[in-house]
Amino acid sequence: MKSTRRTLLKLLGGTAAIGCTGTVSARGKPTKGRLRKLGHSLLEDPEGGYTEGDVRADGQYALTGSFFGTGGSFLVDISNPTDPSQVHRLPSSADVRNADVKFGRRDGLYYRTQEPNTDDAEFDGVEIIDYGYADGTPEDPTILGTLDAGSTHNLFPHPTEPYVYTTEHDGMGVFDVSDPTDTSFVGTFGPEADLHDIVVDPENDLAHLAFIGGGFDGYVIIDVSDPASPEVAGQFSYEGLPSYEDVPLGEEGFQNCHYANYDPARDIAVVGDEIGHGKPGGKHIFDIGWGDGSVSDPKPIGYTPSPNAEYQGDDPLELYDWTTHNHDIISKGSNSLLVDGAYHEGAVVWDISDPTDPAFTDRYATDDQADQAQGPGWLGEAPMAWGANYNAKRDLTVVSDMVTGVYVFKVTPGASKQGN
Repeated sequence: MKSTRRTLLKLLGGTAAIGCTGTVSARGKPTKGRLRKLGHSLLEDPEGGYTEGDVRADGQYALTGSFFGTGGSFLVDISNPTDPSQVHRLPSSADVRNADVKFGRRDGLYYRTQEPNTDDAEFDGVEIIDYGYADGTPEDPTILGTLDAGSTHNLFPHPTEPYVYTTEHDGMGVFDVSDPTDTSFVGTFGPEADLHDIVVDPENDLAHLAFIGGGFDGYVIIDVSDPASPEVAGQFSYEGLPSYEDVPLGEEGFQNCHYANYDPARDIAVVGDEIGHGKPGGKHIFDIGWGDGSVSDPKPIGYTPSPNAEYQGDDPLELYDWTTHNHDIISKGSNSLLVDGAYHEGAVVWDISDPTDPAFTDRYATDDQADQAQGPGWLGEAPMAWGANYNAKRDLTVVSDMVTGVYVFKVTPGASKQGN
């Protein structure tokens, strides 16, 4: 049944069921945002599934991590975006997953997080991979150093200074990586709660944080102008607001704050909630200086669910079906486009040029070669897109799918696909 449903969605171009206005926004303006697939690779296809991706600043390489099994981390050559190719796979222990991977600010280094898959797993928290910094090469990488961060789901290297920020259960961890072979822990900052993800805006010296519980559920902005001693600049708490179970399907709830990212050209941010079962989470658009909001007082001004949002049942194979996930924001002239790795929706684009009126415009079901993929059987079939990462240097977007690997897209401000 699910296979038939997703095949139909792909053939129809992802016609929206909830929260979508097709080709015209609620204010009567034509919507923009098109996805054009340039290339795809299943990579080495280990069992267990791919995870987060990243794109190097020059747009020549991409990364993706892995979940269960010995998949490890993958360096992908995207110099020819129509033919992305695996350069290396650095396996990890079957007891450890690598949910997040990020390029460092120094050439030839990247970071991969470690979390246990078993109770007796041995791991360092974060590994620093040399693929051209010292003795390692792109084809033959080495593990150069570690961060003693314990179980770590996500991280973000400071874009200009030798520090790495990690997600901790008591705030944002800061590590000094001036010498990648001899790193040191600086401390934790921000709310003493369970931090889920971090994105740093280097132009404004702000880190955008999603706290998912453990004392605080909500969106936090931290000033990182002093990268070793960050300070909270503003926050928005979900406490006391309606959860998704409190509102009709497709309407705005506040629960399980999962991921926050910023518009590089305007003072807005997009914050996503992840709900595994029941009514799926969506995207909140925050005013952090665009209108009445500010960094010190972020205000939610827009909301959108995934385009085909429906109730997620209790069947394990329906886990995360229609919740949104990790996203990026692409600014092109007067247009802002939100692109998401939206799990079973695949890659999704919204026009958020009017942040009070986000409109779904296009999607691509990331299920290429799904019939050949081993994938994470516990999550059902492709598409199962994890995240989207935009590279401004080459105007490319890389989407990682847990089942089917890495995709390279061109996201353009052309007229909505459904208008053709």
